[in-house]
Amino acid sequence: MKNQNGFTLIELVIVIVLLGVLAAIAVPRFVNLEEDALLAQRNATAAAITSAMNINYAECAVNNHTPAATNQCSAISTCQGATGAAGVLQNSGTSLTGYTITAATIGAGNGTTATCTLARARVPGTVTFTAVRAGTP
Repeated sequence: MKNQNGFTLIELVIVIVLLGVLAAIAVPRFVNLEEDALLAQRNATAAAITSAMNINYAECAVNNHTPAATNQCSAISTCQGATGAAGVLQNSGTSLTGYTITAATIGAGNGTTATCTLARARVPGTVTFTAVRAGTP
């Protein structure tokens, strides 16, 4: 009798089939990661806008709701106040590329809030954020 080392053909075929089954199960889970990442980014952006609106309101309240040249108080009267030249986000002066903010006017009076919607390209659905009117004497 010969003493042979190695694997038989059937053992190799079984291993290859098992690897194929594992790959067929794992690949679809990783393919959908981009949409999940964009969804998480959209939700985080909405939360950041809400926080920035609240911080801006607090800064305006300290300054008697007088917009300052030093960007300590931005006049906000619409949902789109999150972006643009006087926006409340740190990257003011630029738009949120790939995002759409639903046009809405915040009611009269500083401190009045409105619920606004934010949509992200290539992501289904929308998410809401709270806009706060500020800097309007």
